[in-house]
Amino acid sequence: MNWTRADAWLRSHAPELHAKFLPPATAADVAAAEEAIGAPLPADLAAWWTACGGLEEADYAPLVPEFYSPFGVGRALEVREMTMRIRREVAVDPRVGDVDSYEARKLGEPAGSLIGDLWLPLFVPIAVSASGSYLFVDLREGPLHGCVMPFDNVEGADEEPLWENVAAMLAGVAEWLEGDFLAEWRP
Repeated sequence: MNWTRADAWLRSHAPELHAKFLPPATAADVAAAEEAIGAPLPADLAAWWTACGGLEEADYAPLVPEFYSPFGVGRALEVREMTMRIRREVAVDPRVGDVDSYEARKLGEPAGSLIGDLWLPLFVPIAVSASGSYLFVDLREGPLHGCVMPFDNVEGADEEPLWENVAAMLAGVAEWLEGDFLAEWRP
């Protein structure tokens, strides 16, 4: 797994940051997350969380290009619940109908489709930027099931997926850490 490469780089080049990572999730933690979400997690996300516990909110570190800090499973579930609650209150323009109907329509669209500013129950946050925007895994059905998309604080999910899955994202993290470009932004 590509997280192993990133983890090795962090151990060697940023041991103080490496020490701030929380313990990885257990299989029981992953099963509890799947139950809370109501859907199975993609294998690559489950594998990442059982290898990487993420960072506490106070320990922000821009490890995921561009400048996102990874969540572990516990923080991801907290952020998911909070964001669903807040976005249901403010996201839906009254002209499109009630929130439940709008959400049901959006849940029926394929993974990777643009959604606007409603946070769906099948969105799993996996990282946060310093500005409070998120990366999430889209668990809706379709060819892009499991893709990684950005969710901007203002625009919502109005951009194409950044990676086809978590494994591709982690490959990008490892390449970014091991590469020579953007060296000044490394942790």
